[in-house]
Amino acid sequence: MDAVSRASASPGPAAGPARAGSEHTATPRGAGAARRILGGLASLREFVEGVLGADKYRGYLAHHARTHPGEPPMTEREFWRDYADWQDRNPQGRCC
Repeated sequence: MDAVSRASASPGPAAGPARAGSEHTATPRGAGAARRILGGLASLREFVEGVLGADKYRGYLAHHARTHPGEPPMTEREFWRDYADWQDRNPQGRCC
């Protein structure tokens, strides 16, 4: 067996017994900060969608499931077409 074969065949120090206290699972140093940032970004996204009205279809689906169980809801495209028609029939104070 040559030196390269022996080196790759030996388990080396990484395969030895675990050191005392190695059962502790360490988290990466920035994991908590990253989690808070991602949570903040998700909250910001929900806020912006609420301001822009992008969450209306989700609200419609929740309402439809409560009030009309067993009936298929409108597709998102149908919902937005119906919503735009409703806005044209019922003008309210809006920017555009």
